[in-house]
Amino acid sequence: MGYEYDVFLSYTRRGGGDVWVRDHFYRALREWLGNEMADEPRIFVDWSQKTGVSWPDNLETALLRSKVMVAVLSPPYFRSEWCLAEWESMLERHRTLGYTTLDHPQGLVLPVRYADGVHYPAEAQAALQRDFTPWNKPLPYETYSRSANYEHFYTAVQQLAGEVAERIEDAPPWDPAWKVVRPQLTAGSLPPGPLPRL
Repeated sequence: MGYEYDVFLSYTRRGGGDVWVRDHFYRALREWLGNEMADEPRIFVDWSQKTGVSWPDNLETALLRSKVMVAVLSPPYFRSEWCLAEWESMLERHRTLGYTTLDHPQGLVLPVRYADGVHYPAEAQAALQRDFTPWNKPLPYETYSRSANYEHFYTAVQQLAGEVAERIEDAPPWDPAWKVVRPQLTAGSLPPGPLPRL
């Protein structure tokens, strides 16, 4: 038992975030994080789950066994019971460890602002976020990667990857007592898309 992943990538499938994360952000983060670490980074994303697994259990295990979480924030993120469960689970770990306090200001969640920023809960608004709103275009990779703006996006991901690598290096020893918040599983609470998310 112990850590299985370096990063848990938390995002919503609403508001174009799914296309942007899959086609642009995840691809660039994986590449630059690989340049910042001795070993290949282990990043959990929900589309990499194997067919036939119990997805709530699998997501819970992945979250529990991830060193840090990169959260791609937008108003739809905070309207999703599943994304809120991921967010609250890592904040609960912070509280248990005494993180995000004056004595230990850095946490295990690295927030990335995909959209807005005003309509977030107070705790999320108070957290320092990397602003990716200038590059939040949910366009196909072949189209967006050829735009003049893409170089700036790539540079921003490179800078973020350096910080993510530092947090991974400083992650606390794994504790099996950490808790995960799990929302009630009902047909009405399932998010859109082929895979439900925790």
